[in-house]
Amino acid sequence: MEDLRASVNENEIKMFETFALTWWDPNGMAMLLHRMIPKIRIPLMLDTFIEEGMIKPENRDKSNVFEGLKILDVGSGVGLMSEPMALLGAEVVGIDPAAKLVQVAREHLEKTHGESLKVEYHCDTVESFCRANCGRFDAVTFFDVAEHVADVRSVLRASVECLKPGGQIFITTWNKTFMGWLYGIVMLEYVTGIVPRGAHSISMFVRPETIERLLAEFGCEKTDVRGTWFSLWTKDWSFSSYKDVFYAMKASKLK
Repeated sequence: MEDLRASVNENEIKMFETFALTWWDPNGMAMLLHRMIPKIRIPLMLDTFIEEGMIKPENRDKSNVFEGLKILDVGSGVGLMSEPMALLGAEVVGIDPAAKLVQVAREHLEKTHGESLKVEYHCDTVESFCRANCGRFDAVTFFDVAEHVADVRSVLRASVECLKPGGQIFITTWNKTFMGWLYGIVMLEYVTGIVPRGAHSISMFVRPETIERLLAEFGCEKTDVRGTWFSLWTKDWSFSSYKDVFYAMKASKLK
């Protein structure tokens, strides 16, 4: 029988759950993620949806720009990305194998928004979830997940299976390079302490070429990779031509 939790790294789950109650602090251990959402993740999605004709260019700045889109947030954690997408009008499903994080996500959603947002959370793996949800979503977000799973191939395959034909997958992660290790681990974890020590391991970082190859194998096209950079001076993110530290990627499932 297929092990639907084979891609789960239990050590990563324990580490994430240690910080369960502090994830929503915008100046806390998840500060990098909080600041990445409006500067990298949402713009990447907006650009792609406009390019693919999924939203109209003139609607880009509207508060409900994602209205009508069904989005699966893989590795949703406490809902840092799920809630912003729902606030933009999307119907969002967040899945994560960490039960404590899912509990915090549900509590935060209820306390902050009540029933005003279309978000539901499941404590599950995407491999398990996709069995009953193939071809259901317009987009899948795979943000900062690749460097924390035991089997990137398995998780990516299931994520693509959840997409409708023509659907979009979005990915951000650390590059498996010397500079990825030096900046992402040594500088951010051990020198500045912006990221908790032990949050990342260079052995789990993934090169964009690896992900591109897997996406092509699973029936995706129009892959685009953008470099991104976090400035220690401004404490903010921006897109960059430099891809050796951190990168953002999107691809389309074949129609």
